[in-house]
Amino acid sequence: MTISQKTNRRAFLKRGTLAAAAATALPYFVPRHALGMSGTPGANEQIVVGFVGMGVRGSGLIGNIPATGRIAAICDVDARKTAAVMQAHQANWKVYEDYRKLIEQKDLDAVLICTIHHQHILPAMLACQAGLDLYVEKPLSLYVTEGRALVKAARKYGRVVQVGTQQRTMEMDRFACEFVRDGGIGRVKEVDVVNYSGPKPYPAAGLPEEPIPAGFNWDLWQGPAPVHPFNKR
Repeated sequence: MTISQKTNRRAFLKRGTLAAAAATALPYFVPRHALGMSGTPGANEQIVVGFVGMGVRGSGLIGNIPATGRIAAICDVDARKTAAVMQAHQANWKVYEDYRKLIEQKDLDAVLICTIHHQHILPAMLACQAGLDLYVEKPLSLYVTEGRALVKAARKYGRVVQVGTQQRTMEMDRFACEFVRDGGIGRVKEVDVVNYSGPKPYPAAGLPEEPIPAGFNWDLWQGPAPVHPFNKR
């Protein structure tokens, strides 16, 4: 299937309806009325999606795919995670270790990228190049230049890319911000900020090397990050 064919495939790619994507708490899928459907969508009318990353976030989002979406593939460098997800859902999805293979699957319309933070940009850019639309978990990138590279790729290939920054646009948060700004609590005299703790310190010499678990592709997990011996921490 060519990129141009994917571009025209179903109303999922209608940019206007996706403009509100960031206001949702979950990956956005076009409602059935926007697709011109009535009743429960058939298999050929659903948005076919793949998941890259089956950790806490990825495995959690699987349960939030609406009726307009259909999961066709999952991917993780750790075979234990994909096996656990397949068993939990009693699914017959295709399973990949390498996200590049998942992106090549011809029936996909969109990909959700829920990997470790340093593995967001390259899978996203390759998915854009393959004609797929995207939901990418936060943080979008580690560096500004990476984020700009993805923006350029999305625009070059005409893709829809949503970033999971839900708490910036969720209804409850927007209401609270507007309420305060409109004087709902009076003049603000003090603001208490709750912050998360910083990163855990590591030994100056690095963490000790441990055996790589069976079914875990440590090289692929590291990706563009500096190469280190495996350690479960």
